[in-house]
Amino acid sequence: MANEFEILAGFLARFGDEVEGRELQDLPRNVQDQLRELARGSLSETERSQLMSLLNQNPAWIGQLADEVKALRGTNH
Repeated sequence: MANEFEILAGFLARFGDEVEGRELQDLPRNVQDQLRELARGSLSETERSQLMSLLNQNPAWIGQLADEVKALRGTNH
C-alpha cells in the first residue's frame, strides 16, 4: 500500500497544479428559492428563462433542482 501512496505523491508533485477541480459555488438563497418554485411550477415564463440561463452557467446547481423535485414527490405520496 505504501507504494500506492508513493505513486500518488509523485503524480501530484509533477502535475499538482494541473490537477485542480472547480470549486463548487454556494447556491445563493434567491436561486435556491427560485429552484423550489420552478419545481412547483410556480415561475413565470420570464423567470424560468432567466433561471435556465443561470443553470446553463452553473450546471452543478441542477442537482439542487433534482432534490427539490424529489422533495415534492415525497410529499405527494
